[in-house]
Amino acid sequence: VLARYVRELKAISLVTAIKKMTSMPADRIGHTDRGRLQVGAFADIVVFDAETIQDNATYTDPHRYATGIDHVIINGTFVLRSGALTGERPGKWLKGPAKRNN
Repeated sequence: VLARYVRELKAISLVTAIKKMTSMPADRIGHTDRGRLQVGAFADIVVFDAETIQDNATYTDPHRYATGIDHVIINGTFVLRSGALTGERPGKWLKGPAKRNN
């Protein structure tokens, strides 16, 4: 999304893209303490370079890591620091309301 629709196509702004990937989905499943930087919220943060971030996963190779991401912090703990995995696993599965379309 960031490389293709923000940087290449300029279809949406960086701020809009980030909101669509963070606070909007969190709000949709009822987790208003996630997806935003604010006092009392969980410290889930991705530090990236907007000029180089690139999703490298494909349908045939879905486990390729993105590039251009420097740090990932989950619940206040580094899981990626300076591009290297730390081995920490502080995250947990989040559940939201299920919806059936039939």
